[in-house]
Amino acid sequence: MNALEIVRAVQEHGATLTLEDGRLLVKGAGQRLPDDLRSELAQHKTEVLVALGCPLDKTLAGILAELRPNLTPALRALPDDKLLALVNWHIIAAWEKAIREFGRR
Repeated sequence: MNALEIVRAVQEHGATLTLEDGRLLVKGAGQRLPDDLRSELAQHKTEVLVALGCPLDKTLAGILAELRPNLTPALRALPDDKLLALVNWHIIAAWEKAIREFGRR
């Protein structure tokens, strides 16, 4: 599912997704959302935040907060701007590697 499909699916269950202080909240559901939809929402949370118009700085802060627990202590200690630069550098390096490998085929 993509972000818009998730928003529609939540609405079909009688709920809405709202942003409060940069947090994603499910409101108005008479009952708990199905587990598969909750899983999709968790998996695509960042995309949903962007689709709902969450400010970019709050979205990025959320992404970095999700990454930090999986990092070494030294990387965890980096300020957001330096960690984001490092993440971007790794994305660019991975993209360039994929392009080189694709060109070898």
